[in-house]
Order: sequence, then C-alpha cells, then structure tokens
Amino acid sequence: MLRLQVVLMLLFLSNMAMSQLVFENGKPDMDKVIYSDSILESFSFDKDLTDSLHKEFYKLPGNSTFALSEEVYFNPLNSGYILHNGSSSVWYLKIRSENARSVNIIFSSFSLAEDEKVFVYNTDHSMVRGPFTDKNNKKGRGMAVAPVTGEEIIIEYHFNGNPDDKRLVVGRIAHDFVGIMEAVDKKDVYYGESQPCNVDINCESGADWQVEKNAVVRVIAGGVELGSGFLVNNTNQENIAYLITANHVIVNPDNAIYSIYFFRYESPYCDGPDGNAGYTLSGAEMMAEDEETDFTIVKLDDFPPVTYKPYLAGWDVSGDVPDSTVCIHHPSGDVKKISTDRDSPVPDTFLELYENGFWRILEWDEGTTEGGSSGSPLFNQDHRAVGFLSGGEAVCGRSVNDYFSRLDISFDLYSEYSRSLLPWLDPARSGVEKLDGRDPYKDNKTDFDTLCNCPVDERHLTEYTAPGKGYTTGFNSDSTIMYAERFYAEPGEKLVEVIMDIGESQLSESGDSISVFVMTGVDEPESVIARKKLFIREARNSSQLFFDFIEPVALPETFFIAWRLWYKGAVTDEIQQFAVFHGGIVEINLNTAFYRDASNWHPFYENPFDPSPVNLCVSIVKTANTVYDGVENTVPGENEMTLYPNPADDIVKIRPDKDVRGKIIYSLHDLTGRTVSKGVLSFDSPFEVRYIDVSFLNPGIYYLNLSGKEYYLTGKIVVR
Repeated sequence: MLRLQVVLMLLFLSNMAMSQLVFENGKPDMDKVIYSDSILESFSFDKDLTDSLHKEFYKLPGNSTFALSEEVYFNPLNSGYILHNGSSSVWYLKIRSENARSVNIIFSSFSLAEDEKVFVYNTDHSMVRGPFTDKNNKKGRGMAVAPVTGEEIIIEYHFNGNPDDKRLVVGRIAHDFVGIMEAVDKKDVYYGESQPCNVDINCESGADWQVEKNAVVRVIAGGVELGSGFLVNNTNQENIAYLITANHVIVNPDNAIYSIYFFRYESPYCDGPDGNAGYTLSGAEMMAEDEETDFTIVKLDDFPPVTYKPYLAGWDVSGDVPDSTVCIHHPSGDVKKISTDRDSPVPDTFLELYENGFWRILEWDEGTTEGGSSGSPLFNQDHRAVGFLSGGEAVCGRSVNDYFSRLDISFDLYSEYSRSLLPWLDPARSGVEKLDGRDPYKDNKTDFDTLCNCPVDERHLTEYTAPGKGYTTGFNSDSTIMYAERFYAEPGEKLVEVIMDIGESQLSESGDSISVFVMTGVDEPESVIARKKLFIREARNSSQLFFDFIEPVALPETFFIAWRLWYKGAVTDEIQQFAVFHGGIVEINLNTAFYRDASNWHPFYENPFDPSPVNLCVSIVKTANTVYDGVENTVPGENEMTLYPNPADDIVKIRPDKDVRGKIIYSLHDLTGRTVSKGVLSFDSPFEVRYIDVSFLNPGIYYLNLSGKEYYLTGKIVVR
C-alpha cells in the first residue's frame, strides 16, 4: 500500500522475461557434476548490510525486498566446465554467494535449440528447477529462474554441437538475505506474516466467494514490490488474461515483464497451514496505466492453465454506491484473506490523487488490509469489482479508512489509449456498465471425468489389533511404507486433479509429509511420471484432500496414484498417521489397491494383517480437453473492415468499411490470446487502405483488432 512503500534495493532484471512453466519431465545428471573450484564463481556481499536488511524485512509490515543483486556475464566459453560425450555436451557452472539463504540466477539470454535443456539446482539436490527447453524461449528476451535454497547454485546445460557465448548467458545473480524459499516445514516466506485479525478465504466469511477468489493473485513486482491483483472479464468474452493492480505496484512496462504472478495461494482450510505457492506465471505486457487514479492493467504472457483455476472477474463501472463490500487480498504476501464491510463505502479523495476518485471504507467489520494488499479488488454485493486498493490506515484493532480506486473513474477518465481501462474491459464498445465474471474453462469442465474405484457409500479404516498397531492403509507395525491405487485412461487424456478421502491424519512435527506420485505400470507401479510433496498438516481427519501436479499430466493407458509417508523425526509409535479410507471387500480380480514393503509391491489381498482385495478411496479427475476453448467474436465491430489478401503470405491490406479517422492502435493475436504484433495505423480520410506485415508469423489463424476511443473493429486473418 502507498503508506508502506519502502524501497531498500531495486532488483532490476535486465532484458529478459520470466517463465517458470516446465513443459517436460526429466532429471539432471547431478552425479556427474564436477565440484572442484575450477567451475566455481564466488561472490560476497557486505554481511553487515545484509544483516541489517534482514532485520528491516521483518520490522516493516509489507516490506518485500528480500535480495541484493549483481550483474555478471557467464557463458559456456568463459566460465564453468564442459563435459563432452560424443556430439552432445554438458556445461556445468557453480555459483556461490557467501551466506546467502538462497540464490537466484537470471539468464539475460535464453535461446535453446530443439533437444537442448537446462537445469538449475542446489548442491544438496533438494531443489531442482527445470528442465527448461526451447519451449521456454521468448523472442528477444532471456529468462529468470526462481531461487533455490543455500549459498550455492549449479547450472547444468545440455547442448549439441559447439558452445557459444550468445544463446545461454547468465546476466545477474541475486543474494537472498531473508530466506524467501521454503523451509522443510514452511512453503513460503510470507506465510503467517499478516496481522492476526485477517480472515482466511476458506473460513465462513469466504463461503460465498469461492468463485471470485480465483480471480485474485499475489504479485511480486520487479523483485521489490509486493502486491495483489485480479483478472478481469471483457465485453468480447475473450480468454485474455488481463490483470488490474495498483499503479504503485506495477509502475512501468519493465515491472510488468519482470513480475511473478501467484495463483491459488491460500490455506486449504480456515486457520489452516501454508498453501501451495507453485502456481506461478511470469512476465506480462503493460497495456495502460495512470498514476492519478493509481491503476495498471497488464496482459499476462501466458494464459493460466486449467489447474490454476483462473476466473475472470466481473465489474461494475456505473458509479452506483455499493450496499456492502468485500476485499480479497494477500496482506503482507500471506495466503489469501477476505475482509468484509457490511456498510456502504463513501466517495472520497486519497492523498493528492484524483478528487473523489476513491471508495473509502469507513471501517471493516471483519479483517483488515496491509502492505501486499495493494491492487486487490473491492467487490460489491453483486460480486462485481468496483475498485482496487490504493492505501489507507487500516490495522488490526483500528481497521478504518481504506481507499480503493474507483473503477468507474479510471474506466474512461482519459481519452488516451494508454491511460484508460475502457479499451481493454469494453473492447466491443458496447457501453455496458455492468458485466458478470466468467470461468474460461467452464465449457472444458463438461468433458471432465471423475473416477473412483471405491463405492460412494463405503468408507472403512481397518485397524490392527494388539500387539499390532496402526492401519492397513496408513503407518503400521508391519512397516508398510507406500500405497497405490490403479486407474485407466483413454488415449490423449490428462490428469487434472486427485482427491484422497482421509480417514486419519496425525503428525509429530510440522515437517511430516507425504510424497505423491503418478506412476506407470500394468500389474504393479513401475516408474514415476510426476511427483508432488504434501505436508500431513494439510489433511484433516474424515475429510477430502484435493491436489494436482501444477500442470495437467499426460496419462498412459494404465497408471497408479501412489504415495509414501515421511516423518521428520524418528517414529516410535504408530499414532503418527496418514491413513486413507478403503472400500469393502471385492472380488480378487477387482482389486485395485497395492502396498509396498521394504522391497516390493504387492496387491492388497497379500496384506500380512488383512489379506483382502479392496479399492483405496482415491478419486481422479481426467480429461482430453485441457486447452481453453476459443470464444467466437460475435459482438459489434466484427466484419466492419475488409482484409485482403486473406489467406496471406506476407502483407495484409486493411480497409475499414466505416468512416474511421485518426491514429488507431492495431494488435494481432494468436488463438491463445498472445499478442504477436502491435502498432499504430493512421487514417486521414474515409475508407483508406493501410497494411501490416505478417511475413514473420507461423502459418495459422490470427485475430486483428483496431482500437481507438470511438472505434473497435475486429477481423480474422489466415497466414499461409
């Protein structure tokens, strides 16, 4: 929030983009790493300075500065070690920043060829990033990689042919003096940092807001500023990831590019443990911004996958005073919270910004806001956004006078394309003042198939009798260490979600966890396709545990969901548990449950205590349709211009079929909504012909938008 802006250091990220999506599976050759100092590059930041910054981080609420950085220039020709193996080679580089709690590297150049890959990991191999491949390339940009714990980081680059000094270059390192990455028992440094009167989104107050919460994201902007933002729907009903936040959070185009956007970061239940901070996207294009009304709108480089559960929020720019309001936000970067005011806000002026351009919350009935809440949406009683947080005075014990920039003011206050929300929220120039939100994957979800081998009305736990201890589907005196349930899939289907019915969940230490795997195999589990770590504290007795693997997982015809228990300390009693319900006894050929002892997998009818064929109560959600459906443009403006030749090879001529004059912004989008070309066309008289170059585009279908204050024309182009 504005009152909490403290910039201790600008972690400037040079000409690169950030993308943490991993498109392929794979492991690095960690056993081959050469650990001699010949591949080591060392750095040392002033310890007195980093210690003082560490103290300031916790002293100032909302402070987001966690690292110092330094420009470097490392590539396979001037540093590290290359291990040759025929026509393929591997470049290893180890970087040490003394006393760092984690290290972050930034590739100023990242342009991999097909079949090349990069891994980044720490020396104890507890944290591995990648593999990153040519699918992570972005035209004209490099790439940043999320930090890994410890003071040393290793880069492993598999390439073909001769090395060069242009395609992969490390341009910056960052020294984390706080400990931004997860500890064994804490997933995210910001968890628990907000004030105690904040209310988790999955508490009773958030029960009616479980749809809208998925529009809200946490933002770490430019490496220094912590904030919130929200996705918005538009009148074309297009699946484009437009996100609104406060202008003081994302202040310029560089901030938009070099920001990380966190989806679904919430505690799994009310007053629960830390959430999963792995649903991230990086990089965005700034579309418009205005300091006076404190808004920024960006378009994310990547549309959120179905597992991110995005929602495009509705909005209300009528200017009607809300009867009541709700704010969903990330105070101090913490898990998602909800604040509730059952009274109407009042129009007011904040600081020296636009007069009466803000909604003032007189006092929150529940919750508060903090630094990190800036940019979060203010919803009215109709579940539409009417503003976004700029700043205020609210704290626990005196949660008064919060100021939200009014959407109806910033919507069309200025005629400039770059200072208005109107071109992005109402591209159809429909003139509507109220628009409902939309789930971009709603149509896809009709094809989702939920499978469970366990009958709905049968849920059992089988407990060992003395002198045995524990459960047959949990930790027990027979030292069973792993369990698995078998499923089947059709060709092309992917795993979207897993749901476990938990019978009992008891931990000894907060770091006690479960490793979950998707595994191949026919008669028994064989090899791992995907894996995920969950903490036992995320599960509760007699409840369901929902999780996925960040990205949808391609499935073989037969596969297994398997899991293994891990306790941080020595286990001396089977009271410690993670036991899953099982169904009743079935015919032996219908057994789908498996367990593993110290060395082998066995079907459940070989269980040493209760040799019965059963099914484990685990459900899966699978589908062949994980790519969001395109929305046909049928709004006014379509077919109001002539495009020729179409299909096109290199040049497309444009002739508006109405009287269009002046400078008009054009943008060309592919089927995913990604902007592939953008510029300005000038029309001096009616029905003039202008042209754009499409020779650099891959063959396919593209959508052309011409947009000005008074015009919005659309058309479809086919490139051969």
